[in-house]
Amino acid sequence: MNKLPRVIFLESQEGIESLFTRGLRSGATAAGWDAEVIFLADHTGKPRTEKEVRIDLLERNPDTVCFLMDAPLDLKNIWDAPSLASVDKVALWFDDYYRSPRTLANPETWINWQKNHGVRIGIWDGYWRCQWKKLTGCDAFPIHLAADPRMLRPSGEPLHEEWGERAAFVGTIPSLKSLDEFAEAFPAYLRRFLDEICTAMCESPWPIKPYETALKCRSFLAMKYSRAIDAMLKDPTTLALWNHQLWRWGKRIARLRGLAAVAKAGPIAIMSGHGTEAYAGEEELRAALPGADFVYADTRTVPASAWKRLFRTGKFQVQITDPQSVEGGLPFRVFECGACAVPLLSDYRPELEALFPAGSGLVMARDEVSLQENAARLFQMSRRDLDKEGRLLHQNFLAQHTWELRWRQLTEGRELRSQATPHTQVSYRPAAPQKPLISQAA
Repeated sequence: MNKLPRVIFLESQEGIESLFTRGLRSGATAAGWDAEVIFLADHTGKPRTEKEVRIDLLERNPDTVCFLMDAPLDLKNIWDAPSLASVDKVALWFDDYYRSPRTLANPETWINWQKNHGVRIGIWDGYWRCQWKKLTGCDAFPIHLAADPRMLRPSGEPLHEEWGERAAFVGTIPSLKSLDEFAEAFPAYLRRFLDEICTAMCESPWPIKPYETALKCRSFLAMKYSRAIDAMLKDPTTLALWNHQLWRWGKRIARLRGLAAVAKAGPIAIMSGHGTEAYAGEEELRAALPGADFVYADTRTVPASAWKRLFRTGKFQVQITDPQSVEGGLPFRVFECGACAVPLLSDYRPELEALFPAGSGLVMARDEVSLQENAARLFQMSRRDLDKEGRLLHQNFLAQHTWELRWRQLTEGRELRSQATPHTQVSYRPAAPQKPLISQAA
């Protein structure tokens, strides 16, 4: 009898469980895999050596090693052991690499890993797959987030029953104070340039694209000014921090604009909470959304086991996608709402439309005017009709977007190391395209 196939997840630090790999682990386990974690640093943050991590990998004899983004990039020779050659290695990006100083500074490590060690790269947005090709010369495959139907269910009780007639937004908006404090790390001319970019983002048509807006603004700068910026941003760490600041400002502006549009159609509920990001509280949001009828709950202390209550709150859910998502890059919220059978109003992304076409229980808006109009229509719908839309979204979720289905596609058609015959030759050519459980529309 064959043993269960084994996957090892490499995670950054002991005691800081990743939301992303927790989902993937649940999917791997549901698909019949033995899932374990190797941490790259202890609970104090002290990094482990390349030798220590490699020994752990060799002792556990995995079929697959999976990690998020550039978690082990400092251990650039980790795959050099011959017995790791036949192990499937997968890096998954549910974000953009523009905010990763290690990746911006070490593209040669990624090139080596992909070309010489068969590391496969999954990226959740078509635009960023193209950018990855420019950075490394290697292709990436599409991957989306998902949700766990055992944790998020249609039967959940709402967090606030009395908010049942409000449009509900679950997410954070970066606080103005944190943005201003972060900007102090940059010289005055960069802060002045940041102000120009933020003004442009406030005036830009939907959707807001911070990096693209910054490039457009840069083209109008005087030569001396532009050269000073080029010199400052030549350093990969500074560039990544700058991109992070652009992204957070774009996130704040996009979400406030979107919520303001929805609030013109009816009352809203904002539920915010984050363990590490500094986010705007109720007082700041009231100043930023003058005249809006909204209630607020700080949900930072809500445990994962109760998240279904967040998505069962309100008449319908609202999503304003993070601005680093250009074509797809779909956040958890899409799949969490599907798991909880709650209709969702979202700003438009091409890949979102491909995954959830009309009649799937998801409503999209291409600009703030249509966001307000669609919100007004949802506010007017009966509970019975909204429940019907939620069931459609739930059916789509169960058929295509659980973590188990994600994991099966990730490993589909790949020979398991533990079940291979001795001396099997391993090919690192990309697997032939399959009919996707994960959309390849982007």
